[in-house]
Amino acid sequence: MGLIIEVTGDARTTRLENFSAVATGLLSIGRARDNDLILDDAYIDPYHGQIILGETGTWSYQDLGSENGSRRDKESVTHCALASADVLTLGKTQLQFFHPSHQVAPALSLHNSRQRLMSLNTWPTSGLLVAGAILMLALNIYVNYTGEKFDAGMLMGMFLGAFSLPLIVSAAWSLLAKILCGRSHFLSIVNVALLALIVLELSLYPFLGLAYNFPAIDRGYLGIFLNLLVFGLYLYATLLICTRLKDQTNKLIAGLVPAVVFCAYLVIQISSADEHNNAPNYNGRLLAPVVLLRSGETPDEFIQRLPDIFDNADELID
Repeated sequence: MGLIIEVTGDARTTRLENFSAVATGLLSIGRARDNDLILDDAYIDPYHGQIILGETGTWSYQDLGSENGSRRDKESVTHCALASADVLTLGKTQLQFFHPSHQVAPALSLHNSRQRLMSLNTWPTSGLLVAGAILMLALNIYVNYTGEKFDAGMLMGMFLGAFSLPLIVSAAWSLLAKILCGRSHFLSIVNVALLALIVLELSLYPFLGLAYNFPAIDRGYLGIFLNLLVFGLYLYATLLICTRLKDQTNKLIAGLVPAVVFCAYLVIQISSADEHNNAPNYNGRLLAPVVLLRSGETPDEFIQRLPDIFDNADELID
């Protein structure tokens, strides 16, 4: 019957060893070069163990008194029977055993969302996205410029501050991907963060224009909704890259987290509204003159009287 052994090393590199032509006998395992299965792992003995292929098609494993022992799943073993898909851990190396007729999963598509996101791992893509993000940040500074003076150091600090958070967050995601998937995908994750930053900046101006021209739309609620929408898309993309969760699970998490944050924001805003606050906050808006008019006084007459009003107020303060 023979068997196929999938070897996964400490660096998460995997190779397959095919012994399907071996019907019966012993397969020696260890670091020594005369073993049937040679494992390059410093925590494995030169002659660590052996696989026994029985005449009836059964498999079993025998530890040869190794320094660090052998484990099947999480159980330490010296001698045990093996079945297809069982996993042995020797040192820092995992061995998984398969029958030659074991059914494998269908081929993954190179055109699904996960593979498309992982393909964003080229330096030209990074350069293009960095340039786009810099242009978007420069546009943001220009649009919100109110006349203050900028020097080179201040501008450099603003750009470094804008890029430092995405890099730190990307490093954390990359560490998670290394733990869960065996690869960091750091460049792909950074590029996704830069893309999210660009999308957020590009989508900001149409929404602000909409809020400006339609006063009934609350700018604060619209802004937080936009930010959370982009965050949800970013979270979904990073979950696809960094985890092996099912697509439906990724969508559920990416939709649930922004929804919870938005609900919390609504509760805070409603709870702190003036009608629920003993000391209402001044909202920074000047009341239109028409609201302050006395009977028979036109807006122009009121505006002409404003200097005298302020002078009287100064005298009262003095």
